[in-house]
Amino acid sequence: PEDALPPEGHPDIPTGEGSGFLISPDGEVLTNHHVVAEADAVTVRLADGRAFPAEVVGADERTDVALLRVEATGLPWVELGRSADLRVGDRVVAIGSPFGLARSVTEGIVSAKGRALGSGPYDDYIQTDASINPGNSGGPLFDLRGRVVGINTAVNPWGQGLGFAIPIDQVREELDALRTEGRVPRGWIGVGLRDLDAELAEALGVERGVVLGEVYPGTPAEAAGLRAGDVVVALDGQPVPAREGAAALVRAVGRHRPGERLRLDVVRNGEKQAVTVVLGERPAEEALNAGPVPPDAPQAPRLGVVIRQEADGLAVARVHPDGPARGRLQPGDRLVTVNGAPVRTPDELGAALARDEARALVVVRREGSQVFVVVPLAADR
Repeated sequence: PEDALPPEGHPDIPTGEGSGFLISPDGEVLTNHHVVAEADAVTVRLADGRAFPAEVVGADERTDVALLRVEATGLPWVELGRSADLRVGDRVVAIGSPFGLARSVTEGIVSAKGRALGSGPYDDYIQTDASINPGNSGGPLFDLRGRVVGINTAVNPWGQGLGFAIPIDQVREELDALRTEGRVPRGWIGVGLRDLDAELAEALGVERGVVLGEVYPGTPAEAAGLRAGDVVVALDGQPVPAREGAAALVRAVGRHRPGERLRLDVVRNGEKQAVTVVLGERPAEEALNAGPVPPDAPQAPRLGVVIRQEADGLAVARVHPDGPARGRLQPGDRLVTVNGAPVRTPDELGAALARDEARALVVVRREGSQVFVVVPLAADR
């Protein structure tokens, strides 16, 4: 799909291009959310030259998926495979329109699965070395049986041979909601999560799980009786993965719909118990990350952020709209290290920033994933 071409005589109307693929003979098309997000009109052009105006049926910004529909029948379509069956080393084929070169085909292997790029709480990308460039966004990633296993979506501009695709299994879970509601409402319990390290595991007497660092007031978690310090070890009977536990738990809860009942097995004071939570709907990320900022919250003007002191360290409370961290850090980020030094207090942050006059390499914990961010520093003041 691509933005509609401008009418004759209006050359300044911006247009854009992307890729997509038909998933049914009656005109359903999958692409990326960012391909159609700002479009006033969308046109789908087929390989045989036919063009159709398209309706955006539904879209989900968090996973960058959009479902379109064109008024036509008997169209050629592709079969959806299973991304869960992919193995690292399997060969895959990407098709799209990089730089406007329609129907370009590239081939590579699956380099990794479950990649988190820091773009949101539901990051779970397939990494491939099949060439993916601007214009490939929204196009299909095929296995060698001709089944779609992913939607090509992200390019790493700092690396060679790095492309990323949304697993098609994740997209399958969203299709019904996109068709019927135009969006994807996700379950939410209202807690702050912390991964379990070795020291914490020994102190709490558990081998694996995710710690509830905070239980927010007025949330489903509080209503269910969950407490800060509880360790979630299983969700509906499924153990929490030992690796990327917090991120996996967020994704697992998000697969359920608001109003559903979810059983959490937790360890509290060394004893295991089951807690049933009636899920709410996950708010917008901006609302989740913002929160109240105390009037005396410490400033980090060289980064262009306001910092919140929390029990386990520092978090970003606000990002100044014209500051150097704009578009790089975001409210809710937990600071882990700055320029290689752990930062748990404002004084430690100031000392770490003084190590480099020009920039800061910041490691943050964001939605259960560790993210590396380079921030150019403002002049000291």
